[in-house]
Amino acid sequence: MTEEAIKEFIKSYPELKARRDILDKIQKYSQNADKNEEYSQIAIKIQIIESALEILKEDEKKIILWHLIDEKTWKEIEDLYGKEVGTAFNYSDRTFKRIQQNALKKIELFLSKGEFKEYIN
Repeated sequence: MTEEAIKEFIKSYPELKARRDILDKIQKYSQNADKNEEYSQIAIKIQIIESALEILKEDEKKIILWHLIDEKTWKEIEDLYGKEVGTAFNYSDRTFKRIQQNALKKIELFLSKGEFKEYIN
């Protein structure tokens, strides 16, 4: 699994979550109470992403969320981080990219140890 594949998988989180929520509503109001295959696949993917994010340190998690899920630019991340932590940690975009890269390596290691590969593609 490549770093790029992990980025794309994490970026799919908002869409997967929205689709799961829609399927929840459909199933709630439909005659058929059984969860279908699509719903199960989406729910598993969301759980994998949420669990993978939980293994990260708080700053790594924030950077992953801001950059890959919220699609913030590195400049926007610098500003957000400065507001949250203060100017004492005046990181450059290179530092944030390195933190993200290290976080993605942690996620890759986490995912490689589990039975998750079939759900990531």
